[in-house]
Amino acid sequence: MGNKTDARIAKTNEKLRNALLELMKKQSIDTISVTELCKTAGINRNTFYSHYREPVDLLNEIENELLGMMWNTLSQADKLAADLNTYIRSALQTINQNRELCYIILSRHGNRHFVKSLIEMLQPLVVHSWVAMGMTEEESAITYTYCVGGAIAVLEQWVNENYQTDVNRLSDMLSDLIENGRIRNINRY
Repeated sequence: MGNKTDARIAKTNEKLRNALLELMKKQSIDTISVTELCKTAGINRNTFYSHYREPVDLLNEIENELLGMMWNTLSQADKLAADLNTYIRSALQTINQNRELCYIILSRHGNRHFVKSLIEMLQPLVVHSWVAMGMTEEESAITYTYCVGGAIAVLEQWVNENYQTDVNRLSDMLSDLIENGRIRNINRY
């Protein structure tokens, strides 16, 4: 009996996720109602409310799963004593492997929760490594904020232009821009 129930829950969850992502291709998460989502998914509202309070809760769950995948990928790179380019390449590969989902999350209809969480997830890793290389905490934090702002803009452009630039080329370019800016900052102060 448990397996049958688990399979039904998984199927319902898949319907809800697919419906939400389909709706987000056309509209912002803030404008998607529970009624509209349930109608698109072909389920009733009580079923939705047994799992979530509102559509943004489902989106947060999807985003957190993607962040978990990214964290696992970055953790694997960290075990290899990776350089910045390896981290960037790993993150870009995860995004590339989840193209449709990332396209929706990073589109104008997505919310900024994912990007904010991604920035917060990476900050301690990057700032700590820069401090170890000679930057102060303050310099590292400011440099990180500056670099990540540009990197996120490039990432959004890359996704919205249908991943036209090769992952390796893009990670090389971003790494070079970030590293050169960081090195100039260390040498300047």
